[in-house]
Amino acid sequence: VYYQIIIAMIAVSNIFFKNILPIFMVFINLALSVSVVFLMRYVQNLLNSDVKINLVEIVTQNKDAITSRLMMNVNSLDITANKLSDRLKAEESSGKLKTQDLIEQYAKENNTDDLFTANRDGMALFDGGRKLDISGRHYFRLAIDGIPNISDKLISRINGDEVFVISVPLSYNGEIVGTIQKVITFEEMYKICSLSIFSSQGYMYVINREGYVILHSAHPKCEQKSDNYFRDLYGAGNPKASEQMKRDIRNNRNGFIETTIAGREIFSAYTPIEKIHDWYLITSVPNNAVSPNGNTVISIFYFILFVIVVIFTSSLTYFLWYKNKQRAQLEKIAFVDTVTLGDTYNKFLVDAQGILTQCPHKKFHIIKFDIDNFKYINNFYGFEFGDRILRKINESISQQLNVHELIARIYSDHFVILLENAAEERLNALLSSIENEEITLYFSAGIYSVTDSTESINLMVDKAGTAARSIKGVLNKKFAYYTNKFEQITIHNEQLKRAVKQALKNDEFIPYYQPKVDINSGILVGGEALVRWKTREGKFIFPNEFIPMCEQTGLIVELDMIMYEKVLKFLKSFLEQGLACVPISVNFSRLHLMDSDFLSKIVKKQCEYGVPAHLIEIELTESAIFDNIDTIYAFTRKMHANGFAIAMDDFGSGYSSLNMLKDIPIDVLKIDKGFLSEAADNNRRNIIFSSIADMARKLNIKVVVEGVEHLENVRLMKECGCSIAQGYYFAKPMDEESFRNVFKEGRIC
Repeated sequence: VYYQIIIAMIAVSNIFFKNILPIFMVFINLALSVSVVFLMRYVQNLLNSDVKINLVEIVTQNKDAITSRLMMNVNSLDITANKLSDRLKAEESSGKLKTQDLIEQYAKENNTDDLFTANRDGMALFDGGRKLDISGRHYFRLAIDGIPNISDKLISRINGDEVFVISVPLSYNGEIVGTIQKVITFEEMYKICSLSIFSSQGYMYVINREGYVILHSAHPKCEQKSDNYFRDLYGAGNPKASEQMKRDIRNNRNGFIETTIAGREIFSAYTPIEKIHDWYLITSVPNNAVSPNGNTVISIFYFILFVIVVIFTSSLTYFLWYKNKQRAQLEKIAFVDTVTLGDTYNKFLVDAQGILTQCPHKKFHIIKFDIDNFKYINNFYGFEFGDRILRKINESISQQLNVHELIARIYSDHFVILLENAAEERLNALLSSIENEEITLYFSAGIYSVTDSTESINLMVDKAGTAARSIKGVLNKKFAYYTNKFEQITIHNEQLKRAVKQALKNDEFIPYYQPKVDINSGILVGGEALVRWKTREGKFIFPNEFIPMCEQTGLIVELDMIMYEKVLKFLKSFLEQGLACVPISVNFSRLHLMDSDFLSKIVKKQCEYGVPAHLIEIELTESAIFDNIDTIYAFTRKMHANGFAIAMDDFGSGYSSLNMLKDIPIDVLKIDKGFLSEAADNNRRNIIFSSIADMARKLNIKVVVEGVEHLENVRLMKECGCSIAQGYYFAKPMDEESFRNVFKEGRIC
């Protein structure tokens, strides 16, 4: 009875420490954490409320001060416009000159690089007779519509400096006949908008409706990762604040946000500068600058929370320990075979997949084997004897395995092995090592050589099992290798080869053209010819079905030249009509590089059709260039000598050797669409994308971005300074008749 009471007490204590105590600890820690968090939020809300009131008042005052200064400049220019209007009335009434002539005469006498007049057509005249068409400038269009305005930050076409332009309408007899503009340098605008905030601890931004930064304070913490405030805010980990500000600005509302940037809490208030077209003022100040004492209180609360976290972590550690103990027990059940005490088949699947993934360049083999007539052994000698045989098999083979080799029992007497070396001598040695004095064991083994490491392990084992079954009961036959039905594949390829040859004779291969578009203007800047197979029955067969076979058989050489000639015919038809043409790129296989006469064939065809060489781009894949650097270098030099351009296709999908760009003077770099897809870290992707584009520009290489399918892709291109796109967002590949209309129109959208 005494021992039974002790055992019961131990059982109760185990239940308490393993179940009741952990639950109680979790409850206490949770209650304390919630209480501290609630108090912290209450205090923080009180502090933030005061900060919000003060900061909103400050930003309103700053806005009024900046607006007043800016409007002084606008009004000053408006006075100048009124004086010119009076002069126009006086001189035109005298009959000397007409209005537009008077504007031009005034411009010659008074215009400078800082103050200039434009007529209604947008032609501005500068000192020294220089003329500049500003009709496309937003500030001119607003002024000509009667709206005095200040432009966003611009790059001066006179001296390349960053400037702002004040523009007001010039009226005569109630009609707007031109505009007057005053240029304000970036430094001048900064002086106008600069204000001291919180003893210089705060700083300000002026942005437009789209979030692009017009100017900001010269403050060490006024960091700017890009030219867009919304993007910087989002990239710094404040997506909700970024969306709130976008929404408020879209609705022309004031607002207040709290953000965390580089570990610093920032309060920001923003308001529209109503009298200035499309400008918004943001005033920011660090939390510790406006409520240092409050931060001390918060720090105390954080310390309390830290203590709670330590307690909670201790309890959590206990839970993890207990959980790991349970997991170990479960793993023993799942991964340790109860008969052999070796690996289960489930563990084999997990480990084998890991090995194949880690060692993609190694050759592995799956061997599945079983004992012939094992049922007889169990029935005659008993299951205990049979289990000893199975343990012996597992132990004996395991001792002879190398690193990255495995064995496991699947079920009954069926085993599976993963081997690097599956030579017949080694297999004989492995299976012959299983000796038993009482009986002689015979095995049937199937061998599958792994060709695709991503293939299902179960499927590989099934294939090995198929091979093993094929020799079951065959005398003196221990091993069989799994082979696919190559005859069927060979027959299919031969049929496809004959069909392609006949299609070449029947002229069934046609070009489909995909436009290359300037994303800023929608203007067509080029195209790419893509092959399509249209049978006599009107059925389309896409390149992925026949190009690989053509590459293998060499038919691709003839096919490429046919497509090249069709492109030349297309261009010639436009040239004969006296129409302007843009370059079209033609793809060529790496097999052409093995032909010493390839260059002469290209040039001969080009001369035959009379198409200027600069209208043809020879497009080669990145891998083809990488594999033939020396050959490509000589080939490129010769192609340049004949006026052709060379494009590298799919940059970034294969080798991505930046070093080859140093050695090969290519003209066009086609960035693979993989750079546009979402990544685990989009910021890193954007940096790489932008760096490649910047590098290409510095090397004087034109950049074309492939696979542009979404508006986000276009935005990313603009951010990275790329302007030429090719993809479904603008146009899918189209037949020649459709492309002819686009080609003639000269724009896609």
